[in-house]
Amino acid sequence: MIWLLAGGVLLAWYLIVRYLLKGKSSSYTLSQLCPSPDCIRCSASLKSLYSTDVSQKLKKMYGKYESLAVHKIEERLTFDVSALQDDRRPTICYLRNMCNDPWHNQKQKYLQNLLLDSYGVIKSEVVNVVSEKDLWSSSETSLTGSWQKLFLYNQGKKIKKSCQRMPRTTALIEGLDTFMSGVIFGNAFVSILDGQSNIEPHCGPTNLRVRCHMGLQIPQGDCSITVNGVREHWANQECIMFDDSFLHSAANNTDSQRIVLIVDLWHPNLTITEMKIFTELFAVRH
Repeated sequence: MIWLLAGGVLLAWYLIVRYLLKGKSSSYTLSQLCPSPDCIRCSASLKSLYSTDVSQKLKKMYGKYESLAVHKIEERLTFDVSALQDDRRPTICYLRNMCNDPWHNQKQKYLQNLLLDSYGVIKSEVVNVVSEKDLWSSSETSLTGSWQKLFLYNQGKKIKKSCQRMPRTTALIEGLDTFMSGVIFGNAFVSILDGQSNIEPHCGPTNLRVRCHMGLQIPQGDCSITVNGVREHWANQECIMFDDSFLHSAANNTDSQRIVLIVDLWHPNLTITEMKIFTELFAVRH
C-alpha cells in the first residue's frame, strides 16, 4: 500500500513538473514580440489583414498561374500556427511540407560566394557608417544589452538614405536572384550586437525564407547563435544560413561589438512559380 502511495506521489510530481516546463517553453517562445504596430512579425492586426487579403488574392490567381501551383499553395499555406511545436512557430504564416532543416550552411553556396567575394567592399562601407547614428535604430526584440540595426531594406521597403550611404552593398544585395525584394518578409541590414548582450529565443514570421548572416567583425570568445538547440559561432568573412522560423537566439558574451550583414532570401525549396506567387501575396503595401 505504501509503495502504491509513493508511486502515485512520484507520478503526480512528474506530471506537474512536465506541465510547468511545457508552459514555460510556450510562453517564452511566444512572448518575444516587440510592441511596434508596424512590425510584420509581431503585429496581430497586420497578421489578420494579410491572412484575409492572401485568401482573396489566391482565388484570383487561377487564371494567371498554373492552377496546380496555386491549388497546392492554398492547401499548404496556413496562418493558424497554434498547433505547431514551440521550437518552430513562425508568428505570421507557415507553409506545410517544407524542408525541416534549421541550418542551410551547405546550400545556396553560389549566393554566399557572391557576398563573400565582396567582403572588403561591404566591410569598408559599414565602417564608414558606424558612427552615423541617425541611420541606426534599436531593436525592440527582448534582449539584455544593446542591438542596433541599419536597414537597407526593412520589411521589403528600400531605405533610400541608408542605401545611398552603402551603394555598392545595396547593388550587390539587389543582384541576388533570391533576395526577397518588395516582400514584407524581406530584410537586408547591418546588425551590431554590443558586448555583454543577449537576444532571447524567438521565431521569425514565416518559413518561406532563409536568413543569411555574413560575419564582418566577430570578436574572439563566447559569441554565438543558437538555432533549434544547435549552437554555431560566427566567423569573419564566413556566412551562416538558417531557417529563422525555428526558435533561435544570439549571445555576445565578450566585451567587443559583433557586426554582421543580414539578408533574407527565398527558401531554396520554393519553385520560381511559387516565389512569384508569394511575391504578389505578400507584396509591400505603399
